[in-house]
Amino acid sequence: MPALDTAQLQPLRSALAQRETELLQDLQGAQREQLGAQPLDGSHEVIDPTELAYRHEQQEINDDEATREHGELRIVRAALARMDDGSYGECIDCGVDIPLARLQAQPAALRCVPCQEKVEQAAQRV
Repeated sequence: MPALDTAQLQPLRSALAQRETELLQDLQGAQREQLGAQPLDGSHEVIDPTELAYRHEQQEINDDEATREHGELRIVRAALARMDDGSYGECIDCGVDIPLARLQAQPAALRCVPCQEKVEQAAQRV
């Protein structure tokens, strides 16, 4: 484990656990909303085409948000797993310790700032 002690790790673990809880609540709420939604095909009622288009658009937005939240949940859980296995706080690319300030700002960070910048620059070229 990098040079992080228990006093430094505990608030990071708490922040990750809190975010995990928030994401689970959001995803459960979206699922309940989806189950209670009116059918989009209009089979049970006459729906104005504009209203139907609006409902489709809202459903697409909700689906995209749920996909993003699910991805973030996987990242948060992976960070918690790294805490448990002792690899938390180590850059997955170069192996150096990720500075505490970066972890405080982004507790689920996988990379140090220089390596993250390389990844982002490469993604922009694609």
